Amino acid sequence: MRIEVENDEIRARKKQEYEDLVKEMDEKGYEDRLEKISIITANVFGIAVFFVAGAISFALYYLINGKDATDWSKVFGFEGPAGFFLFAAVYVVTIFIHEFIHGFFWHFPCEKKWDSIDFGFNPKVITPYCHCREALAVGPYFWGAIAPTLILGVLPIALGIAIKCLFLVTIGVIGVVGGCGDLMVIWTLRKHKDCRLFDHPYEVGYAYFVKKTGEKE
Repeated sequence: MRIEVENDEIRARKKQEYEDLVKEMDEKGYEDRLEKISIITANVFGIAVFFVAGAISFALYYLINGKDATDWSKVFGFEGPAGFFLFAAVYVVTIFIHEFIHGFFWHFPCEKKWDSIDFGFNPKVITPYCHCREALAVGPYFWGAIAPTLILGVLPIALGIAIKCLFLVTIGVIGVVGGCGDLMVIWTLRKHKDCRLFDHPYEVGYAYFVKKTGEKE
């Protein structure tokens, strides 16, 4: 496991590691291709998910728990500034937990386990990240990609509705929105079933390795 703050040296290293992987996969009979994610599409998708997930989640809360259990002033946990700052603090923490969950699920199928997982912080975009240095099959990649959205999004929403806690529902909605990029990646996986997937080091998206024409597994 490597924990790092990304800089030019680290970006160059990641690029070299990717090029080394391309050569290694080429020797095994695979060629690399790229699945790019549009930043504009991702932003529009994120806004749409925010409104849809929020509308559905809070509507379910109201319908299941009723008016008496629905105090909208407690949507951030507490009323006023205290509630907002509590929400902001929890939100920041969940961003880091989100990346850890990626790494936790991805390390299982890796040959080198935790030694193939990088956790870092990119100061250019002010966000943490998780990077897996091994090319994974679609199944393990899928579960590692969707796990944070399920654990930090769907689960808190369901739990919040069950125990009548609006704050948990709010955190869950934000957790779903935080997984929008992952959901977009997951949607593209339907096109790539028999391949190996790898987070691209400098493009928005991922590389995937497919068997060369005429090659057999």
